[in-house]
Amino acid sequence: MKKFFVFFTACVMMLSLALSGCGSADADRQEELNDSLEKTYEELTATFSGETGEYELVAEYLQSWASKNDITIAANKANYMVLKNPATEGSEDEDGTTLQCMIDTSAFSKSLQSLSISLTSLLGPLEHGDITLLITETTDGEYKGAAAVDPKYLKSDNFINVEQNDDIELHTSGSYACSASMTTDIPESEPYYGNAYTITMKISGYHDPFNNDTADYPNPVEVIGNLLASEKSSGQLFQLASFNCEAKAGYVPTSATAVVVIDDNDISSFEKKFKSSYNNMKKKFEELEDNFVYTFTATDMPGSVISNETSDNIISLMYTLKTGKYHPAEEDTEDTLEDDSEESTKDDKEICALAEISNVSTKDGKFKLTTSFRGTDEDIIKELSDVYLTISGLCDISYKKYDNYVTWPTKDNTELAAYFTEVLGSEETVFAGKMETSECDVLASKAKLNMISYQCNIHHGEAALANLCGFMNTTEE
Repeated sequence: MKKFFVFFTACVMMLSLALSGCGSADADRQEELNDSLEKTYEELTATFSGETGEYELVAEYLQSWASKNDITIAANKANYMVLKNPATEGSEDEDGTTLQCMIDTSAFSKSLQSLSISLTSLLGPLEHGDITLLITETTDGEYKGAAAVDPKYLKSDNFINVEQNDDIELHTSGSYACSASMTTDIPESEPYYGNAYTITMKISGYHDPFNNDTADYPNPVEVIGNLLASEKSSGQLFQLASFNCEAKAGYVPTSATAVVVIDDNDISSFEKKFKSSYNNMKKKFEELEDNFVYTFTATDMPGSVISNETSDNIISLMYTLKTGKYHPAEEDTEDTLEDDSEESTKDDKEICALAEISNVSTKDGKFKLTTSFRGTDEDIIKELSDVYLTISGLCDISYKKYDNYVTWPTKDNTELAAYFTEVLGSEETVFAGKMETSECDVLASKAKLNMISYQCNIHHGEAALANLCGFMNTTEE
């Protein structure tokens, strides 16, 4: 088994190498890499000075950089690039390492930090096994590059996601997760009232429903569902004709649309409720500094509507089905699900699960609502699922939970995680059970990966470089 010299800063590494008798060659190499890191970061920030930009331009720079540094380009696709540095002589049989970082076209300055560290680490210590760098595009929150990567480029003994973070953190695993569906057949009837309206809400970009900081990002399905529930609870007369959304797995639905048929006497009430809902959204999106479209528009009369009983059950479900941050029951208290309108009074570390509506449809004569959960352990997932099972039963809607899984594995990365845990030297910087959606989730869904996520910033660049190259160094056996 390899014995590694582990150091928190580059200076400590250089001193230890000199005292250990390993010679000055490794220390000189580390100094070369430090200089390369500084130069690479300066070039990148000078070339890409804006906060936003195009991935294609970075890809052009990377081709030039690879040529100057004798690095092989194994793949250059529309949304990702694979760079390779083959093993040094005598280390061909040693474990290989794949590094991975993103280019976020909406946050160039942050992306360039992790890119600089990753590129310089790709150059490697004096002796190393195969080193691969996978660079992926993220645009408007969508992990386009990770989703497009051919699984053959993910095969590696060790996989290290390098991510920009204002803090220094090591994440050793994803969280427990599962999904569930709530379904019922839809009996149809003829429209009884005389006025048909379409309610539509659209948002821009792709948003993570499992980020603790943004878990209350408005979900168009929930916003419209709450509007319908509010109108129904006021005793206003309307019929629900359809309720559908546009969604992509892993993200908050990007739009939702409901068609309702309203009684003549209740149009003004519906308009008033909609205006109130719209103003709430306007305030929310101003705080988020983001854009949205939310409309209430007259439309053609649909050929049929959902029967009153089933419509009431659906709307009751939307009203009762709270989502967001979940806290398990404590002694003499009830389980807590905080919806989007509530402010959390608990510390983030106490958040044990997050829940989100990920899809809704009334197509093909069946209502189907899909929910997604993530939690710190399997028991909390079961607790949350049981809450939803009870709610579904009260609304006379069938419930089915799917198998639990871990978003990215933790069992196989023991040695990899142990090395970097020792490097960082502080338990406060090491986390397991990462609930936020990340490229790690997407990549792990394509191949079995021995993975960690090493998060830092350019101010920690030299230490990160020493840590990464220390792991890949095959000098000591």
